[in-house]
Amino acid sequence: MTIISMVRASVGSLNQAGFTPNSDGINDILRPIAVGVERINYFRVFNRWGEMVFSTTIPGKGWDGKLNGIPQAAGIFIYYLEMEGLSGHKLEQKGTVLLSR
Repeated sequence: MTIISMVRASVGSLNQAGFTPNSDGINDILRPIAVGVERINYFRVFNRWGEMVFSTTIPGKGWDGKLNGIPQAAGIFIYYLEMEGLSGHKLEQKGTVLLSR
């Protein structure tokens, strides 16, 4: 079961509470929504041991649930996101996301 939590923000946000990277084309990628964003300073995902499993600064790019090509086990992951809006203000967001298989 996939749960999506919608979050509205003036600069964009991560609006997924969970994702299911099972290649069905539905909710397969974890990525921030970059609406009204000048740049993504960082989007990082960590496993429960603190190992960074994904990092990007490219809008639209997201995590497919793999580390070095190996699918990660279902569980809770921590993300950190910092984006800069068109007017220069920053949005920092952190939270958890559920990877379901």
